[in-house]
Amino acid sequence: MRLMPFLLLASLLAGCATLDENSCRTRDATSLGRDDGHQGYGLWRLDKHIEACGRHGITLDRQAYLAGRAEGLQSYCTPENGQRVGERGERYEGVCPANLEPGFLRRYWPAYWEYRQDYPEDFWPGGRMGVGVGEGPRGRFGFGLGIGF
Repeated sequence: MRLMPFLLLASLLAGCATLDENSCRTRDATSLGRDDGHQGYGLWRLDKHIEACGRHGITLDRQAYLAGRAEGLQSYCTPENGQRVGERGERYEGVCPANLEPGFLRRYWPAYWEYRQDYPEDFWPGGRMGVGVGEGPRGRFGFGLGIGF
């Protein structure tokens, strides 16, 4: 009985493919990277895409993805978006280039801390970010315990 939570967790993690076979065949890596950058995903997302497409024998163009991601980060890493991301309680993954990060963080942190004041249960064990897979406002935090940044 004590193994059941771990078996459930393992099965959930195994089914976390970011792309299906059709998407791997039809989406170009540049636009995929642009979309992921625009949403502020870290490079872990590229690894998931490579893994998902690899299951179908399809290779993702890493350089094209990274070029698109850099383009997408230009729109993600604005001060205005920093505020929006913070207001939704989303965690910043440290993805902004050095020249854009200060402006993003200047608006992100006050909005994020305000969100934490309004929804403290999201950040403590047993809350939405306590223990789980894919929890939190955007469902993209993977597995985690407790509060962490």
